[in-house]
Amino acid sequence: MDGCAFWRISCLGFLVACFMTKGVICDPCRPITARALWCHGKELDQNFINNSLKGKVTSDVQEIHLTNGTFSELPPNVFSDCAQQSGTKLTNLTKLDLSFNNITKIHGKTFHCMPNLEKLFLHHNRWQIHKDNHTGFFNNLPNLVELDLTSTFESPDRLHVTKIRYVLDNSNFSKLETLKLGNNDMQFLDNGLGKSLCNMDRLRHINLQGNNLVSINITHCFQRSKLLEKIDLSDNSFTTLDTRSMTVFNAIQYSNPQVNFTVNLRNQQWSCDCGIKQFRDWLSTTKVHVMSKSDYRCYDGANFRKHIVNLSDRDICHDNETDSSVQAGVVVVIVLLVIIGLALIGVLFVYRSRLTSFAHGVRKSLNRAGHVQYSSVDDSPLTADA
Repeated sequence: MDGCAFWRISCLGFLVACFMTKGVICDPCRPITARALWCHGKELDQNFINNSLKGKVTSDVQEIHLTNGTFSELPPNVFSDCAQQSGTKLTNLTKLDLSFNNITKIHGKTFHCMPNLEKLFLHHNRWQIHKDNHTGFFNNLPNLVELDLTSTFESPDRLHVTKIRYVLDNSNFSKLETLKLGNNDMQFLDNGLGKSLCNMDRLRHINLQGNNLVSINITHCFQRSKLLEKIDLSDNSFTTLDTRSMTVFNAIQYSNPQVNFTVNLRNQQWSCDCGIKQFRDWLSTTKVHVMSKSDYRCYDGANFRKHIVNLSDRDICHDNETDSSVQAGVVVVIVLLVIIGLALIGVLFVYRSRLTSFAHGVRKSLNRAGHVQYSSVDDSPLTADA
């Protein structure tokens, strides 16, 4: 048997053993290379997280990647026993990737042993944050620069939207520069969440792409933002942009002209009636970099698929003016008919006695005419001709 055949048989035997033992022999993790731990696949289950993960993590590790697993919970101090042994803190860890798993619960002390973490990726999970009473999930991550919560939350009635605000308020995000909250089925951005965002002094990028937002409440405190570079609101359900948001966006650009402040509003449900006029004018005059603004099109109605920046005032409001004129004409006709009807009723009421006497006179005249007609009939007997 040559060397190649032996190698093939050995590999096949290893795969069969992995399949038959269902993960007892198979290790979801690769050996640490360049101070990075990579664990991936269905063998990355809850049993592995609870009983084996700590044994894989070394004190000098800089990156940990746990992806595409089947585990659902992150227990407290799951990466290190720093609560009992302060010397075991993961002070070199700067990147933690927990994306594409089945995470529904995160304990309040899950991230307590990594004080220098800079990047945390939790995207594409099923975190039921509304069921957790704890809010300080990230308050021991003072050096966090990037937090990815894209498609992270799962809850009925969008309860996570309110809970997110409390989590952000109870976190130390003094160095956070990038926050991603896209694809989380958020239909509104309330004032509380808006204030939480603008209180992050070093925030540069906010991503709210792919939600179901129909409006946003960009509070005036954003005007103090000196570092904000981009807000991504693409793929939502806006029909127009409110006046306050346009004013705040202009103020951000004006207060920090050296930063090319960018807003992404692509792929919305723009309603091109009279309400879109101010937004159309803003697109044409603002100094804010509105990504691909010349491609924004009307979502429905008489202006369907027309470019918003090319719409004239007549295009926008003509149909509404015509409808208003028709409606006004109908109202005038109805009012006139009512007035005429009331006038007739008034005349009949005032002259009711005369009308009654007139009616009696007419009836008597008709009776006399009938009597005279019957009396004039010749009642002599008929005779036969000779």
